[in-house]
Amino acid sequence: MQKLFLAFLITAFLAGAPVFAGEYRDVTPDYYPKFPEDFYYKPDFRVQWWYFTGHLFDEKGREFGYELTFFGVGIQKRVYRSRFGVNTLFISHLALSDVEGKSYRSFERADSGAFDSAGARDDRLKVWIGKDSLQGTTERMHLTASEGNISLDLNLVPTRPVVLHGEHGYSRKSEESPLYASCYFSFTDLETEGTISMDNMTFRVKGKSWFDREISSEGLAKSEKGWDWFALQLDDGREIMLYLLRKTDGMIDTFSSGTFVYGDGSYRSLALRDFTVTVLDHFRSEKTGAYYPSRWQIHIPSENLLLTVTPLIKDQEFLARYSTGNFYWEGTARIEGTAGGRAYVEMTGY
Repeated sequence: MQKLFLAFLITAFLAGAPVFAGEYRDVTPDYYPKFPEDFYYKPDFRVQWWYFTGHLFDEKGREFGYELTFFGVGIQKRVYRSRFGVNTLFISHLALSDVEGKSYRSFERADSGAFDSAGARDDRLKVWIGKDSLQGTTERMHLTASEGNISLDLNLVPTRPVVLHGEHGYSRKSEESPLYASCYFSFTDLETEGTISMDNMTFRVKGKSWFDREISSEGLAKSEKGWDWFALQLDDGREIMLYLLRKTDGMIDTFSSGTFVYGDGSYRSLALRDFTVTVLDHFRSEKTGAYYPSRWQIHIPSENLLLTVTPLIKDQEFLARYSTGNFYWEGTARIEGTAGGRAYVEMTGY
């Protein structure tokens, strides 16, 4: 019953419903991120996340993709006498893709933080939900997570400075209002090493991760139903973030955008007119019936890039019915074309 209640609260927020009264700040164009403070928990905003994805290899070349996400969702601001009063819900999503074994496993957690079982610090980088945790500094991060017969223990070190998306970190997400926005920044290249355990086997792994941090107080606009997000890490050291916001009328919101990161760490914003994403194939989920795009051609003319992105495993669908109350596809993919590499792709609202 507790899981169903948590799912109701999250689903209502994502739909834009005022679940409980509360005062939260909006992200506006005059918001400038501050570091390292904005890596920490920001209680004045309703929703935020710390989002990690990565491509890892063991000594023999066996490849894994992973997703580990931490959400903090403000429900209300209220002082309780009881520790069981709910002000914030903390959520984690863990997924592991074993490319060689063609297997995908995912797990979810949701907790109100009673008895310190979950929480986030506003004075340092520390977030935890049960056995899943993020802690460290902006120079070195440590991730741990475990559920069932899988676990990971990873150390991540950024190789280049933080990237601010949009205008100095202000990332608008809808034509309807400038308040549908987030403070959005990333480490697009983190050297990663540690261990992955699966089915009583432990693998020492190395590779690259991508870290997104978003802070907001709004869900999707009423005219929008979901997004397609791409994190592309090219073999030559360049990285690209793109997202398409899909509207209920079948159109793409004009505030869809991206960021192009060069090998030296410099970057520039991409407007919707600067790139195209063409769907080449689809995948029908047997679990939910959702019909997802499953192969893409990405064209960025100004950089002479024509890329084909192909999932390394067809079914990488995350069922999050008891935490965020939805399902989505997020998984590891191969990049081919005028440059090679690896990608993570996330698709919601299908």
